[in-house]
Amino acid sequence: MRRLIPFILSAVLSPALLQVAYCADGTSPSIQILAIDLNGEFNIKAASTGVGDTLADFDGSQRAYPVEWLPNASIFEYNGIEFNLPPFHDPKAHDSIRSDSQVIAVPNNNTLYHSFHALATSVWPPSGSADARAGNLTFEFDDGSIANKQILVGPWWSRNPFDGPIHTPFHYANPNLDGGKMVDYNVTSISYVAARIPNDRPLKSITLPVDSSFINFFAISLVGVTANTTGPVLSVQSVRSTTKWSQSDEAGSRIQQIEVTLANLSPLSAPSNASWITSPHNITLSSSNNEIETVIPGNFLRLRSNDQVVVPVGIRSAQTLSAGTKVKVQVQINGDSSAVFENQQTEFEITAGIPEWQNTDESLRTHESPDWYEDAKFGIFIHWGIYSVPAWAPTGQQYVAWYDHDLHTPPNNGSKTWVHHLETYGPNVTYDDFIANFTASKWNADDWTDFFADAGAKYFVFVTKHHDGYALFDTGNSSHRNSVLLSPKRNVLTELWDSAKNRHPELYRGAYYSLPEWYHPDFAPYGFDAWPGGAALNAFNHSCCDPFTGYVHVDDYLEGIHKPQMSTLMFEYDADILWCDIGGPSAFPQIAASWYNHAASQNRQVVMNNRCGANQSDFVTPEYATFPAVLSQKWETSEGMDPFAYAYNTDTPLDAYKNASTVLTLLSDIVSKGGNFLLGVGPKEDGTIISAMTDPLLQVGQWLKIAGESIYGTRPWFIQPEDTSTGSTNVRFTTKPDAFYIIALSRPENGVLRTSAPVPIIDGDTVHLLGGSGIELRWFIEDGMLGVEVDDNELDKLPVPIWAFKVLYHLE
Repeated sequence: MRRLIPFILSAVLSPALLQVAYCADGTSPSIQILAIDLNGEFNIKAASTGVGDTLADFDGSQRAYPVEWLPNASIFEYNGIEFNLPPFHDPKAHDSIRSDSQVIAVPNNNTLYHSFHALATSVWPPSGSADARAGNLTFEFDDGSIANKQILVGPWWSRNPFDGPIHTPFHYANPNLDGGKMVDYNVTSISYVAARIPNDRPLKSITLPVDSSFINFFAISLVGVTANTTGPVLSVQSVRSTTKWSQSDEAGSRIQQIEVTLANLSPLSAPSNASWITSPHNITLSSSNNEIETVIPGNFLRLRSNDQVVVPVGIRSAQTLSAGTKVKVQVQINGDSSAVFENQQTEFEITAGIPEWQNTDESLRTHESPDWYEDAKFGIFIHWGIYSVPAWAPTGQQYVAWYDHDLHTPPNNGSKTWVHHLETYGPNVTYDDFIANFTASKWNADDWTDFFADAGAKYFVFVTKHHDGYALFDTGNSSHRNSVLLSPKRNVLTELWDSAKNRHPELYRGAYYSLPEWYHPDFAPYGFDAWPGGAALNAFNHSCCDPFTGYVHVDDYLEGIHKPQMSTLMFEYDADILWCDIGGPSAFPQIAASWYNHAASQNRQVVMNNRCGANQSDFVTPEYATFPAVLSQKWETSEGMDPFAYAYNTDTPLDAYKNASTVLTLLSDIVSKGGNFLLGVGPKEDGTIISAMTDPLLQVGQWLKIAGESIYGTRPWFIQPEDTSTGSTNVRFTTKPDAFYIIALSRPENGVLRTSAPVPIIDGDTVHLLGGSGIELRWFIEDGMLGVEVDDNELDKLPVPIWAFKVLYHLE
């Protein structure tokens, strides 16, 4: 290994939007950020001057952003990229593009572009939902060739927010569609999206997604390099402060994590070894007045052309510096002595130190998902409650845990649950009559936590209270509707938590908590949509009212229910994850800062999802959904082992449950795109879990024991999340600083795994099949396609037919 020497990497933004970096061969190529002029393409008005503004119609339903909350400046910088903002504040000018396959011309300057960046957001059609939406970009090059790239864009508003770099506290609503509201006080955002562009030929144009994608664009910028060079063309795209910490030092000071996004803008067509970083490098940060020092350098071993990587760097702030102080820092890269960089300095502004959180939107928005959650990847979701007694829903159509709601909606033969209940139990049995049969008679918490660990999960999320209001922990004076006072007269959460702490302290513990309750009498003032509140009329004779056993009157639902119950989960149970459901009115923003600070005082980093009723989220939560591309924020998808239920369903045929191959296919796909997978199991009322759920998950655990390094602790590959080209094996890609993983979701044909993706592999690298015999596999590149030879004896060694190949980087 060659001796490491330092060099300084420059990345300067000039008024002309020109970013300068330096090559390993000592030349200085011109690297530009091109902010495309979209004024001729804008076709809708997003910014409204007020309720009477008839021109503003962002989503096609007369809704729009409040102009007074949108930026006044013409330039907006985010993630190291500068954008030209549209004319939001011109009341007569269109200011956004409703995507409809428009062809956006790129100035003909013979430029090779590295990446596409946009300020964009998605809307949804009538009967649609506020989810992230995918669209296809088509890049056309000067030589007539094209490349397609999927992008994923968060919704402009949702009850459960997707965070964006530009946000407003409300939007103007359509009273005819929004229950008479003129203003909707859900946080409303503009999102950021990025995509890699093959940079081996000049770009001519970009075709935006089709209209059915429901994606709207505000600004587009491109990053590119115009020089022909044989060496790496490195650029620091951004230096991002975080509120994450790697650890605390002996003095108790937190080592703050700063994320440096580093790109190799060298063109794909350049000679591979010469244009790549192929040896150990580390990144440190420093400041001129010694306000900060690097404690944990960031490391990377490989960065091929047209690729980029996010490198975490751990810093300590000076004791005299107040947490949250803005500091100018320089980026120093220590690399191989064969790399000669011209010494130049550029300062980046960071927020040094992690101040205590306050209960304000500005402060709470700085909270983010910690690295342990990003590394964990796989969790188990447990739905167990009163609904586990009837345990019924029409397979693949409804959620079992919604039995009480579906019994009353509608309260006639239009509901399959109503018909099932009448035929099975008769008209005199109410939902609360099932409480006595929720016995937990065969339940042992140790059996569950052993199972979670054996399944390869790194965390679990337990439903402490669902929408029926029945809690599985001691809710004190806020409610007597719980498992301590009612059947099975056990504090289920305490038993489960104690088992996890004692037997599997490596498992992070998550508490699911439903904010609304369907039929809690005191929720009525806050009721909305499917959660009206108020006592339920009898489903069969429509008399008032079905019992709500254990009800304790509170003057205000948020103060009397939310605040004490969520506080119990936060402070008494020390939940690592607060997995709220539904969103809407919430006491969470009043107590969030106390929880974050309480956990930090214990050197714990906690995480919450986007359903807690706050104007921020640490991660977003699609259900029974996967994404075709990487989302710009952390996400976790959840679904059950059941084809469409989280809780146990007696109507589901045993052969309909997911097998181990299906679970690992989903997990590999999700992880390759930056997500976590929360997989649901539904115990029976007695606490046992059927083998149709446990057996496949134990097989998953066996696979993860031998191949889990391709999943745990990995990050998505910037270049592409998957390869579907002709002749390729169905594969996904994950990365670590010292290795690259190719996960085959289909069996390699004729003894060869094949992919046309530009895998960062060079002579001297070795390839092994994780879980195989350990032999080094022969690899080759032919006609631009990587091939890895592997015989059937190796492939058959895996307990589940999913194959993870590890490319171990050779250290030059």
